[in-house]
Amino acid sequence: MSDPNAVTSNAPRRRSGCLTMLLLTFLAALIIGGIVVWKVVDSGFGMKWLAENFQKQTITEAFRENIKRITSTNGDVLELAVLDTEETITRFDSKTLFDVVYLGTTESEIRAMVVYRYHLKLSEDWRLNVENGRCVVVAPAVRPSQPPAIRTETVEKKSAAGWLRFNAVENLTELEKGMTAVLERRATAPGKIRTVREAARQSVAKFVQQWVLKEQKNYEQGGIREIVVIFPDEPAAQDAAQASKLPPTLSLEVKAD
Repeated sequence: MSDPNAVTSNAPRRRSGCLTMLLLTFLAALIIGGIVVWKVVDSGFGMKWLAENFQKQTITEAFRENIKRITSTNGDVLELAVLDTEETITRFDSKTLFDVVYLGTTESEIRAMVVYRYHLKLSEDWRLNVENGRCVVVAPAVRPSQPPAIRTETVEKKSAAGWLRFNAVENLTELEKGMTAVLERRATAPGKIRTVREAARQSVAKFVQQWVLKEQKNYEQGGIREIVVIFPDEPAAQDAAQASKLPPTLSLEVKAD
């Protein structure tokens, strides 16, 4: 004899199964729709988001990774500027007898063209920030490449002894021995650094430009229009407001879409 309650007990199960099927169908449709929408916007808004995200969050890190690759293959030096100038070095040697009788002064002089080269170390700290198409770069400090090069074909020497002195040759020899040390000190002088600073700034901007153009191609950014280079000893390196007012070191040509 059949049990009538068995039929009524199966009904709730069938309703539950239908609801589950409807829910799974709805979720599948939602996922498929999301994929279609993502594909539609990926070619436009998606790449725009990637560009903005890359610029604002990872540009310094990406640049540092590129620097590591350069230093591992080409060394740690990026040459920035060359200063070719005439230098004159003089040595005086005065003598007295018992600090009373003046015996004269020997004067020696060397004049030559000297080549000073300046660089930065790629492995030192870099900071990059991109905002509104403006890439602000705080680069490592400018350093002299030691020792300076002396153009030997331009060297002129002279030495004259005092009236009771006979050491003109010896005084000139001592001057020659100390010439390299004198030129190395002059290479680090603030005046020399100021002379090459703007040329160095342009070199850094062009170096960064090569990287930026490569990255813009890879990431389809196309949004960086200006590069501003600041050195760490300049006030703008610690003042973002002042950095924002600086004129561009280099302007990039951005192709219209």
